[in-house]
Amino acid sequence: MTTRPQRVAFAGLAHSHPDADARNIRALGGEVVGVFDGDQAAAAAFARRHGTASLGSPADLLALRPDLVIATPRTHEAAALVRALRDGVTPVFVNKVVAATPAQLDDWSDAADPALVGTSSVLRFAPALAALRTEVEQDDVLAVRVRAQHDAAGFRTVERSWQDAPDLGGGILATVGVHAWEMVDVVLPGGRLSTGTGWTRRAAGSPHSEDAAGLDARVVVAGRAVPVQVSVSGVPGPDAYAIDVVTTGGLRSCVLDVDDPNTALGFEGLIRALLDASADGCVVAPWRSAQVVVENTVRAAQIARAGGGDQW
Repeated sequence: MTTRPQRVAFAGLAHSHPDADARNIRALGGEVVGVFDGDQAAAAAFARRHGTASLGSPADLLALRPDLVIATPRTHEAAALVRALRDGVTPVFVNKVVAATPAQLDDWSDAADPALVGTSSVLRFAPALAALRTEVEQDDVLAVRVRAQHDAAGFRTVERSWQDAPDLGGGILATVGVHAWEMVDVVLPGGRLSTGTGWTRRAAGSPHSEDAAGLDARVVVAGRAVPVQVSVSGVPGPDAYAIDVVTTGGLRSCVLDVDDPNTALGFEGLIRALLDASADGCVVAPWRSAQVVVENTVRAAQIARAGGGDQW
C-alpha cells in the first residue's frame, strides 16, 4: 500500500529555518503546498524556490487542508499568528522563538492549543543529544553545564533587528538561550528553573543588546534541585553547542558538529519527526510538554539582566 506524502504549508518567514525545512520536507517525500507571509514579495520568492503557491491569508492556507503547518513568525507576533491558524484540526509547529518576555509568554500560552501546537529548538532532534539522553537516563544527574554560541550578526541586520531587541525578539538570551535550555531539558526532562544569579556583557559603545550572558542556577526536577550553569553568546565566529553532564555514573559530554547542521544540529530529524507525527494528526513537542523550556528561557533572561550588565 502506498502512503500519500504529507502535505505541509508554511506560515511566516521571519528567519532562515523555513527554507531548510522546505528542502527537508521534499527530500523526505513530503509536499510543500503553500506559503503565507505578510511580506508578499518574500512569500512569492519562497514559493518560487520551493515550487509552491503564495497565499493571501492564513485562512487561504488552512483552506488547502494541509496535514501540518510550520509557522515561523516574528516572536512578538507569534501568538497572533497561532490564533489565526487555530482551527482545532491542523497540527501547527512553530519554529523558535515563541516568547521572549513574560507578557509575550502569557499571550502565547493563552493562544496555543496544548496538544496541537508544538515548538522546539531543532537541537532536541540532534542525534548526538539523543544518544546523550540515553547515556544519562539510568543515572542521577548531579550537575549540568551548557554552552551555546551563535553569531548575532544576522539578528542585527535592518530587516531582522527585532530579534536583537529585548522587548521584541529577546536578543541572544532568547534566540540563543532557547537552544541552551532545550539541551538542559533533554537531560533534565521537565526540570524547572527556580533560582539563580546571572550576568550580561556587551561591547563598549555598542547599540546592540547583549553579546554574552551567563547564569548559575538551580533547576528542580522530581523534587530535587540540580545545579545548572548556562553560557550563551553571540560574538563573531562559528556556532558552538556543547553540554557536560555530571552523573552518578560518570561525566558525560556532547559537542555538536556545527559543520553538518542539517543532520548533526537536528534540522532533518525535526522534519522527519514532524512528518511522522502529522500522519497521525499530531505534532511533536506539543505546548503541554514544551512549555517548561520557553518558561525557563524567559526566566533566565530576567535573572541574567537583573544581575547587571557591563561593557568592555
